[in-house]
Amino acid sequence: MRKNITKIKSLVTYGGIFSGYSFRGRISADIDGKLQVIQLKDIENDYTEIGNECIFIKRHKVKDKYYLKQGDILFTSKGANNYAIVYNPKGDIESVASSAFFVLRIDQEKAIPNYVAWYINQKKVQKYLESQATGTYTTSINRETIENISILLPSIEQQNKIAEIASLASKEQNLYTKLIENRSRLIQTQLLTTLKMNYDS
Repeated sequence: MRKNITKIKSLVTYGGIFSGYSFRGRISADIDGKLQVIQLKDIENDYTEIGNECIFIKRHKVKDKYYLKQGDILFTSKGANNYAIVYNPKGDIESVASSAFFVLRIDQEKAIPNYVAWYINQKKVQKYLESQATGTYTTSINRETIENISILLPSIEQQNKIAEIASLASKEQNLYTKLIENRSRLIQTQLLTTLKMNYDS
């Protein structure tokens, strides 16, 4: 059976690859802000989750066209780790991505965002991105490179299955990592307590 291989540019909606919002200077939080700003530092657990410490700004500071929609893929375009993560809003919070990301808005009749993000994060695509990166101190990936990512596209049903299994595996790995970290902290605390007791005695 012939493999269905296509390019990212054929999977996005019209104008569906765009840069995150470019803020002038440092982004300052606003106590009355209602618009969440997702920055590179907010991506946690090996680029699999958006953290809960994002700052908020006033909505009028950013045009509506930059607001994220559920299922948008945030692609890290700057730095050595060019991974992708799917945006899923928490409640009715509205969000924008900083210019450290490209936003990929997938036509969901053609592909499942979680599958596309998972595929981008695989070694074969990461090697391609690494070969196309430009810059000396801080490397970056341009829009054309993203558009021309080749992706193997099975049926929607198969995409869903792969995305679900990948998500479960990622959650399991994150739980395992946290378990090891908590155990290590507990052991260190016990050792310090024992040391203090011996020293005070």
